[in-house]
Amino acid sequence: MSHHGSHFSSQMQPPHGFSPAPAARHIDVRTASDADIAKLAYAKYEARGRAHGLDKQDWAAARHELIG
Repeated sequence: MSHHGSHFSSQMQPPHGFSPAPAARHIDVRTASDADIAKLAYAKYEARGRAHGLDKQDWAAARHELIG
C-alpha cells in the first residue's frame, strides 16, 4: 500500500490547523480527486473560523480552484 495516498477518510477530519501545501492547489484536471477537493474545502472552512452552513460553497470553490 502506498504511503502517498490520502490520510483522511470521509469519516475523519483533517487535524486542526491543516493547510494544504501551495503546490496542492495546482492539480492537473485529470488527477484531481474528491480527496483533493475535500482537503481544500476543509481548509476554506477552517480559514472562515469553522463557520457551519457553507459546505456546498466551500466544495464548489475548492473544485473550481483545483480543476476549473
